[in-house]
Amino acid sequence: MNPVLASRHAPSFALIQAHFVAGLLGACLFGAGLAWASPALEGHFFQGHLLGLVHLAVLGWLLPIAVGAMHQLVPVVFEVPVRSERLAWIAFALYLVGAAGLIAGIWTCSTGPAFAAAAALLAAAIGLYAVNLLLTLARTKTRSLTGAFVVAALLWLIFAASLGLALAIHLHAPWLATNHLQLLRVHAHAAGVGFFALLIMGVAFRLLEMFLLAYGAPERAGWAAFGCTNAGLALFTLGSWRMAEGIAAAGALAIGVGIACFLAQVRAIHARRTKRRGDTAWHLTFASFAHLAVVGALGIVLVVLDVGEPLRGRLILAYGVLAIPGFVGSVVVGQLYKILPFLVWLHRFAPFVGIKKVPSASEILPEAPRRAQAAAMQAGLAILALGIVANAPWLRSVGGLIFAASSLFAARNFAVILRSRP
Repeated sequence: MNPVLASRHAPSFALIQAHFVAGLLGACLFGAGLAWASPALEGHFFQGHLLGLVHLAVLGWLLPIAVGAMHQLVPVVFEVPVRSERLAWIAFALYLVGAAGLIAGIWTCSTGPAFAAAAALLAAAIGLYAVNLLLTLARTKTRSLTGAFVVAALLWLIFAASLGLALAIHLHAPWLATNHLQLLRVHAHAAGVGFFALLIMGVAFRLLEMFLLAYGAPERAGWAAFGCTNAGLALFTLGSWRMAEGIAAAGALAIGVGIACFLAQVRAIHARRTKRRGDTAWHLTFASFAHLAVVGALGIVLVVLDVGEPLRGRLILAYGVLAIPGFVGSVVVGQLYKILPFLVWLHRFAPFVGIKKVPSASEILPEAPRRAQAAAMQAGLAILALGIVANAPWLRSVGGLIFAASSLFAARNFAVILRSRP
């Protein structure tokens, strides 16, 4: 039994499964939306369909799966039960209503009272999730590099949700003194770098060790990644908020250093692996790290260099594609190929061990459909990003369609896993 995923402290499988299913439905909707909108992925990012796509990806697909995984991994890794499973269910219900209302309002540019109310419900749900998990972590005696990353990620998530609510109210009834486009930049990076990147970094250290059987690597680079990324994000936030591009550029450089340190820590862990043969889950995970490296370099270019229009607008859109479905999406899909089969095996097949022949967790879904889905996903993202930078609508259409097909393929693969029974 894998100690990463199995523990008496884990919450009910129904809670985890509900979040995963919601995220997979969101992934299909995002894929369809991206295929439809890909020919028009150009111009300034502040457009209804572009911001709608971003929020559909983050709120519909990635965040539900990330939150579901955290409710499984945090209690297991830190050996404490979730503070309140009932609170998690309440947050889930609020989240579904709030996220659906906010995404619909952004996509249609409808910023009336219902839009602000949906943002309030969503912020409340995210706040409940984060506080519940922080209270869970407060009860553990385990102090680790992974724990530091997870706590920081949850704090940045609260900040991102609060700022998102402030922006939603501002779009309904203007009240902010600062340029809302600058605050939108802060909001996006607080969520993308502050929550997703820090969470993925911290959890990756633990999962890489456990799944690759790679123990004993020094953690100096990991702690440097923690310090540089958080300090850089704080500087970037301050510089963007006060429209001080010099401070923002310093923050972007520090984040870039943090990413480099993270990749150095990953390399140190990978060098100690005793499990040499990789699978699709790890191929997708390492592909996500490659996306992260490109995103870090591109982010520095956009902040430090004076890139003129229209190239700047194209690079910003490519930055978003490589950061959200590229970096975050690839690691989410990859690790779901690890987590979901084991949870299904644990709850449905393990009781029959010794009674009848049961497959292993890795045998629930063959490797071939995983490889095909991963290849389509990465090809679609590469073609889409190239089409954006080259301003080629036909390439964007091809990339969007391939990525949409990969989203449906992923949903099919995970449905096979979820339906599996002895």
